[in-house]
Amino acid sequence: MGCIIHKWNGCRCEKCRKVRDKEHNWNGCKCRICGKTRDEGHKYIYRERYTTVNGVKKNWCERECRICESDIFTDHDYQPTEKKCVFRCSRCKSEIVKHDFKPVEGKCAEVCVVCGEEIDYLKIALNEDEPDYKRILAVNKLKEASMMPDTLINNCTDNKHIWAVTKENPQRFQGGASSTVYTCAVCGKTNTDVDWGD
Repeated sequence: MGCIIHKWNGCRCEKCRKVRDKEHNWNGCKCRICGKTRDEGHKYIYRERYTTVNGVKKNWCERECRICESDIFTDHDYQPTEKKCVFRCSRCKSEIVKHDFKPVEGKCAEVCVVCGEEIDYLKIALNEDEPDYKRILAVNKLKEASMMPDTLINNCTDNKHIWAVTKENPQRFQGGASSTVYTCAVCGKTNTDVDWGD
């Protein structure tokens, strides 16, 4: 039951606890008395957030208020650093490397014209210790440059494929099967792995 005459302490009545939308006691963006928030007075902290999809790291910049804990995900604001080809987000301080690669004539490689770093795509594609996504990217680069070496084609003949997930069919009901289709990045051969469920 409400009061006939309220005894207001800022935005809240001390008798019946009713809240009015005035005379808030703001701590930045949040009222100390009733907990209402406003879109001003935030105290933001920034941090990098990321997820990994098929071995590829995807990230974004998260802005979170220390007071009301509201958060917003935005693109990074990358700025140049003192290191060649290294850029740092002005907010969350995460770094990325952006090279300006050009093909190296007569080689399955590219070199950065800014810092001189070289990437040998054949070496990456043949290295089984490299993550699959890097090997697949390397094979695609070799295809784009029409430089697919016999070594990789011979590996496929010897059943040493570079598999990439190209389709996933999830389990639709309990006891049902799920499947994953893999395709060789070099020769295009497919292979299906079926999980018959439980």
